[in-house]
Amino acid sequence: MLKKFILFIDRCHWLWLFLAAPFLVFPSPNRSLAMLVVPALWILGLWKKRIENRKLKIENSVDSSRRVRDYSGFPITPLNSSLLLLAIMLLISLWATYSIEQSLEKISGLVLGLGVYFAIVRESRKTLGWWLSLVVFLGGGLGWALIGFLGTNWQIRFGFLRPLITRIPNLPSGVPGLEAGLQHNAVGGTLLWVLPLFLVLSVYTSKSSTNSNSYSIVLPKIIRGTKASWVLRSLLWLTTLFIISVLLLTQSRGTYLAFGISVIVMLLIVLPKRWRWGLLIGLVLTAVLLVVFLFQANGWEGFISLLGLTGQKGFSLDTMAVRLEIWTRAIYGVQDFPFTGMGMNTFREVVHVLYPLFTIDPNFDIAHAHNEFLQAALDLGIPGLIAFISIYIISLWMLVKVWKGPQPDGTTVNMPQLLQNNEFLHDQGLRRVMVLGLGGGLFGHMIFGMTDAITLGAKPGIFFWLLLGLIVGLYNRIEDIKLAK
Repeated sequence: MLKKFILFIDRCHWLWLFLAAPFLVFPSPNRSLAMLVVPALWILGLWKKRIENRKLKIENSVDSSRRVRDYSGFPITPLNSSLLLLAIMLLISLWATYSIEQSLEKISGLVLGLGVYFAIVRESRKTLGWWLSLVVFLGGGLGWALIGFLGTNWQIRFGFLRPLITRIPNLPSGVPGLEAGLQHNAVGGTLLWVLPLFLVLSVYTSKSSTNSNSYSIVLPKIIRGTKASWVLRSLLWLTTLFIISVLLLTQSRGTYLAFGISVIVMLLIVLPKRWRWGLLIGLVLTAVLLVVFLFQANGWEGFISLLGLTGQKGFSLDTMAVRLEIWTRAIYGVQDFPFTGMGMNTFREVVHVLYPLFTIDPNFDIAHAHNEFLQAALDLGIPGLIAFISIYIISLWMLVKVWKGPQPDGTTVNMPQLLQNNEFLHDQGLRRVMVLGLGGGLFGHMIFGMTDAITLGAKPGIFFWLLLGLIVGLYNRIEDIKLAK
């Protein structure tokens, strides 16, 4: 009876996490016990793993030739060591913070993110679970774009956008978390996680034939017709163009730069060799011409003046000087709290006390260090920074492995269940599209994180953990194919 109860609770792990999510998204000291749901689910997963391993040993003893990847219970992933270090530093930060209440929002957000990551990895063990997780990721991205479109505290940095921005309806100010409106850089930085995947899926479905293997995998039988596929393409393109429009309206220059770089990198990966060299030569010539123009105009300000754009705030470099000052204060903070960090979400208060800013009013909330890597070190110390960097490195390594992964042909694979389950990885084109989209989102946001930040534990950061879960799910499918040979 106890085993059945444990298996039932564990089987519905995503439901308990979903029920606990509102308490973690909008935390308070009285609701802080909700954070125990996540480690409790992990403990149950380990307990279930022990039960399932006993059963697996018995089955393997009957058929010694059977090679099956152990997917029972708590997921073992390439990111576990980095996440363990991150979790340890989270606990240490509780000792370092000057106020747990100040740190509580980001702490509970990070706990929720870790719970979402492992939930997505577990569901991704099944092909249907991976696709459902992908739908949640894309649907959430569209939802965020809608919220950003209606709830952002818009600023006018480029004059040509004024007629559009002044006509955008605003959400009621009473909506929780949107009283002052969303910050435009946060909206743009979050969209960077999802937009590359929307873009490559739109291009891929437009180029694919409705009778191709790709469509036989992607589309359920009920929507595999010509009309239904046309509707799917149209919806994908409309959604992609809408998200691009919202990103454009944010007027976040860091977001523009990050998205542009990510698109260029994706093109360099997929273009034929001669086109790749043409793109590189074009980029080099553009950079050289820009340097020449800047030199002749005596710098950026002179160049903008020649173009007649002096009055446009979007072309000013004033905010860069502010960021440089914030970065110097952040480095001082890392030097003073190298091993423990100063506690999550405390830099915004501590900076005005220990490291006063000269160009920013003491009453102004700078929110974060405007650099995700510096912010990770401030929140969780240098060990936390190492864990954060290693998450990026390992995730990109997994994507490379998926890109170069084997191509199952039905004759070399000894696990028919892979194809019987409509295994999507037997189509190399679709697999690489997923790598481009997920990798483009991860890489693009990493570039954005050099000059701005969606801090660990921030509400929009849930997309980061969804993205990581999908990447690990892809990687696990490749490992399944290797084990099946």
